Amino acid sequence: MTIDAVSAPSRAGHSRGYAEIGIASLILGTSGALLQISTMPASLLLVARMALAALVLGPFFVLTGGVAEVRRSGHFWRLVLIGCTVAGELLCYFAAIRLANVTIGVALEYMAPVYVALAAPWVLHARRERSDMIAVTVAAAGMVLVVVPSLRVAGSPNIVPGVACGIAAGGFYATALLLMKGTGGAIRGTTFTLFFCLCTVVLVSPLAVWQTAAGHYHLTAADAGIVAVMGLVYTALCFSLFTDGLRFVPVAHAGVLGYLEPVTSPLWALLLVGERPPLWTWLGGALIIGAGVYAVSLGRAQAEVPV
Repeated sequence: MTIDAVSAPSRAGHSRGYAEIGIASLILGTSGALLQISTMPASLLLVARMALAALVLGPFFVLTGGVAEVRRSGHFWRLVLIGCTVAGELLCYFAAIRLANVTIGVALEYMAPVYVALAAPWVLHARRERSDMIAVTVAAAGMVLVVVPSLRVAGSPNIVPGVACGIAAGGFYATALLLMKGTGGAIRGTTFTLFFCLCTVVLVSPLAVWQTAAGHYHLTAADAGIVAVMGLVYTALCFSLFTDGLRFVPVAHAGVLGYLEPVTSPLWALLLVGERPPLWTWLGGALIIGAGVYAVSLGRAQAEVPV
């Protein structure tokens, strides 16, 4: 068997994985603005979004052999643990944005790739590659340039708890990435996402009921539209794409490509609401994109090496 015959499926898988993660991250770059626009309690928004996505993914899961897939994998309880971890991540992420601001919440959550790069050799028993550390370091430096202008602006009275929630969100995100990668690619992205949704609804619903009643919240048309976009596009589509792509690429590379979400947020702000970011933001974005290109190029080179 020739090298090309062995490596072709691997190259195709890498290309698919990078494409899925990149597309999902680009779309998710618009999510921060919607969180700020919505007046719905964060916990209720999270539950409504995940419940809607579960209604869409549930029939697909049953009709496409999802039950047998989970049974064959032997990872049911790991899926439950991952779902609970993602629920904690999303709740902390929403809280960080509401308590501090979008930039701080997104930036702290996206420290997760740094945590993953440091922890992967011990957790996944993978060799730490110098090239992976270079990509993560460059991306992290770019993130610093993106957020520094916002950090110079006076924060809200809740800045400290907002920062704490952002740090917690990053920790949960890193843990979820490592747990998902530990399944060995046996689970589809849609199955992961369905477990995210179900666990989030179960865990966060009591808090959502309490916050909604205490705040005397009433549903608005704008909030209903935001729930629809977040449930159908951000959760059912983008979460499924990202987690499916994770099966085909190194977890460190997935984290670096995930930086496309926060780096495109200023671009979306410019295009949608005319908010012009400072020069430092563009420089940081260039570093992050460069790190992503480097990671993709490296992944393609690794795919050409036969197993």
